[in-house]
Amino acid sequence: MNIDLKTIAERYLRGLYGGDPSVVDELASEDIISSYPIFEQLFGTPTIRGRKAMAAFSIRFAQRWGNQHLEIFESLQESDKVVFIWGFEAQRSDQKSDDRSQWGGITLFRFNSSGQIVAEIGEESSPGPIARLTKGGLAK
Repeated sequence: MNIDLKTIAERYLRGLYGGDPSVVDELASEDIISSYPIFEQLFGTPTIRGRKAMAAFSIRFAQRWGNQHLEIFESLQESDKVVFIWGFEAQRSDQKSDDRSQWGGITLFRFNSSGQIVAEIGEESSPGPIARLTKGGLAK
């Protein structure tokens, strides 16, 4: 596959979590699946399935989280897969204060032969992987 899948995955990640559902229509397969542990707590299921559900998720996420900043610390592409280590910071839209929340994670994107994303499988935590390394433990 000669397509720059890292660029596609980054556009998708930034658009999806930035409230631009058009990236879902453009870059995801019709039967995309997305799975993070937090989905079980939020939605009662660990997986969101389908392009329409992902677009709706993008809109709801952006309504809840404003003034967002996404940083991709590391990326790797191999065959039909891309992996990102990322950090995310945003402010709850319903809060009056300037308090910001931070979390991060590791996400695997898998692509079909047309260069569309068929799976987004991730793990997230607060703080994220890079923050844990730089604030204690291994980085000291």
